[in-house]
Amino acid sequence: MSRSFRFVILLLCFLMFAVLAGHTVGVSFSYLLPRNGWFSHPVPPLSLRNIDLSFGRYLGVGGSVSLYNIRGMGIKDSDDNPIDMTDPLVGPFLSVLGSAVAKVFLPIRDLEFQVSGGLFGCYNIDPPLMTGSLDRYLATATSGVTYEAVTSTVSSAGRWGWGFVFGGSTTYYIKGQIGISVGANYYIGGADLKLSGSYDAYDEESPGTPLDNKPLPDTLKNARLDFTGLEIVLGVDVKL
Repeated sequence: MSRSFRFVILLLCFLMFAVLAGHTVGVSFSYLLPRNGWFSHPVPPLSLRNIDLSFGRYLGVGGSVSLYNIRGMGIKDSDDNPIDMTDPLVGPFLSVLGSAVAKVFLPIRDLEFQVSGGLFGCYNIDPPLMTGSLDRYLATATSGVTYEAVTSTVSSAGRWGWGFVFGGSTTYYIKGQIGISVGANYYIGGADLKLSGSYDAYDEESPGTPLDNKPLPDTLKNARLDFTGLEIVLGVDVKL
C-alpha cells in the first residue's frame, strides 16, 4: 500500500469522525483555479465544507470533501517546478478531493473569522492526457532541435496525490445558527502521473525521415500533476 493511498484512507476516516462529532457543517459553491490549468468546479456544483470540531471558542479542526470536475491541469517536474506548456497536459477528469486542517476562530458578534492550515489528499479518476499539448511540447523538448511533427503514444498510471492547504474565511450568521461564508484556500501539492511510452518525430532538417520510438525525456518520466492553485469558496454553514 503506497504512502499516498494510506494518507487518503486516514483522511477519509477523519472526515467520517468529524461528521459524526462535528459542531459545524457547511455546503458550498467552490471553484478551483489551478496553476497552468483551466477553471474547474465541483460536479453538483456543491461540496461538503467546514466539517468542524471545535475545542473551546478559538481552536478546532475541520475537514472537507468535494468531487471536482477538473477541466485541465498542468504538470511539474520532480523539483516541483512547473513545466511550461501552451495548454494543460491532463484533463478533463474527476477528482475526489478532501482535506484535514487545524483552525483558529475569531468570533466577533455575528461574524466569525477563520484561519486554517493542514493537508489535502485526492484520488483522480482516470485522468486522460491531452495528446495535442503533449505532442507540441515534445516537438521542442530536445535542446537545439525542433521537430516538424510528433506523434506520441503515452499512458499514465498515477491516481493518488496529496499536499498542503492554507486558507481563511469569514462567516456572517444571519439567523442564529445559519451563516453565509466567503473564503479562499491555496493548495500546494501534486499527484503521481507515472508517464510511460514513446513518440515518433519528423525532423524538419531531414524531411521524410522519421525518428521512431524515441523515449520520453526524463522531465516527463518523473513529472507529477501540478495540484497547485487558488480555490474560491462561497457557502452556507450550520452550527449543530
